[in-house]
Amino acid sequence: MFLRQHTILRSAKTFIILAGLSLSLAACGMRGPLETPPEAKTVDGSPATVEQEKPHRGFILDGLLN
Repeated sequence: MFLRQHTILRSAKTFIILAGLSLSLAACGMRGPLETPPEAKTVDGSPATVEQEKPHRGFILDGLLN
């Protein structure tokens, strides 16, 4: 009985750790402010200014993200 409970508890801990790692990797992305859509307008009706795009710097996990 104790061995079975220990096995279930160990499996649950492993699952929680793997799920946490998966979610933390899923949150990876490009750092920076949110991009406005091209047709975005400000409150007073004038077109929103779009900042210049920054050049992409390579990252070791880019192969997994593309």
